[in-house]
Amino acid sequence: MTVLVPAVHVAAAVLASLLAGFYLAFSLTIMPALAGLPDRMLVTVMQTVNRVIVRPGFVLLFLGAPLAALATAVLVALAGASAPLLALAVIGAFLQVASIVMTVVVHLPRNDALDRADPDDAGDVTRAREAFERPWTRAHRVRTAVTTVGALALVAGLV
Repeated sequence: MTVLVPAVHVAAAVLASLLAGFYLAFSLTIMPALAGLPDRMLVTVMQTVNRVIVRPGFVLLFLGAPLAALATAVLVALAGASAPLLALAVIGAFLQVASIVMTVVVHLPRNDALDRADPDDAGDVTRAREAFERPWTRAHRVRTAVTTVGALALVAGLV
């Protein structure tokens, strides 16, 4: 168990950090770039992103970060770690799970609604963008912060 705990903890910290970086890059580059595009282009690009993102690499980050963080919290507790280390592991796990919950509750429904928009119907595209862009982007900033703080907690537990 002594080798397993740090190995899982490192994996959790790495996965959470990579996911936070992915979200941050999306916030800093993709969404600002899309904001300057006409409605039809934004909708078409996001529809494509929503289909392309479901690939093994992203699924590994998206599901692996919270699962590894939860495993870390359990293993750290079972190993009888110090209170500060246990607190960091629990905080990291809680925030990684919160990130997934936010995605399921806020982002996926908006993605699904946007995917139903007809790119050839100007009115539909405009309505879809208005319902999607601002709320999705605001929630994404929160998700990025939550994921980042969770990753930092996991990394701090390694120090």
